[in-house]
Amino acid sequence: MTSVACFLGAGFSYAARVPLAKDLFQSNYVLALSERSQTRFDAVLIAYREWHALHPTGHAEEFMDELYRRHVANAAPIWRWAVEYIGAVIASPGTPPSSLNRNPRYSNRLNRPSTVDAHRRFWATITRKFNEVAVLTTNYDILIEQGLRHKPFRRPPAPGCFYGGFERPQMLKGAAQPFSAWSPEKLIELTGSVPVFKLHGSLNWSLESGRLVMYQDLRAAFRNGGNAAIVPPIPDKELPLWLKPVWTQAEIALRQSQVWIICGYSVPPYDVSVQALLKESSSDGGREVVVSSPDAKEICHRLSDLLPNSKLIAIEGLPDGIDNLTREFCFLPE
Repeated sequence: MTSVACFLGAGFSYAARVPLAKDLFQSNYVLALSERSQTRFDAVLIAYREWHALHPTGHAEEFMDELYRRHVANAAPIWRWAVEYIGAVIASPGTPPSSLNRNPRYSNRLNRPSTVDAHRRFWATITRKFNEVAVLTTNYDILIEQGLRHKPFRRPPAPGCFYGGFERPQMLKGAAQPFSAWSPEKLIELTGSVPVFKLHGSLNWSLESGRLVMYQDLRAAFRNGGNAAIVPPIPDKELPLWLKPVWTQAEIALRQSQVWIICGYSVPPYDVSVQALLKESSSDGGREVVVSSPDAKEICHRLSDLLPNSKLIAIEGLPDGIDNLTREFCFLPE
């Protein structure tokens, strides 16, 4: 039996036209739902430009970290405004045309199948080649869930997923047609076999009265000015209590996997918690680690110190890297 852990970063979502982290605050198109939300978005962007003027070599995630820690000047917008803005940036590329519901709070639901060809091909390759699959991600969006599906399907084949680090059953709140007053609320359950460990939270999660509530859509990112349960890259000792089980079980999944596929994640120097996670999870021996990215060779060089006993293989990023991935594991039965 061959097991794989897929570590997916912003480059994976970029195949669906979601901006890379470095472009989050330079997006050309953000769908604001009201004049008030546009005002909040403008305040976030002004704060980012002021911060970037003082930190010209800084990264967007570092700005987010300062917002999260409330280290930005007193006039800066609060963290949840940034959450609302990030939700709008991520949701906007997938918003349907004007003839359909244009409200990104509800129009991008988890139970809709992926429409991204590169993602469909990626998951088809992974699920054909490996018996056991685990997914770790630093992404906030729900593209992984849409690709794996919320439950097993036969046509086209999909294993379904669930959120690693949380108890089951996992029921996601939502409505079939949120804009129809006569449509009752509808729950869906995540009943798949693939754990998805969302290391920095998710735009469809919300903390309500100290309890984590999961939704089918991105409403949490837009409600009350943005109250989705997400965090920027922060040291593991500063992780909120609700997120710690995700990291603990993610390390177990990495240790149990014979192969790691790191796709679209650049191993940035400020993401010290993920670096520590990768290093600690490989302390029991080397693995075959496939890195899929336009900068794969450079990333392999960064990983060589973290994973000294592992075999590092550089291939192209999505979508071109899928063919390389198929060839790399051609020896595995389907």
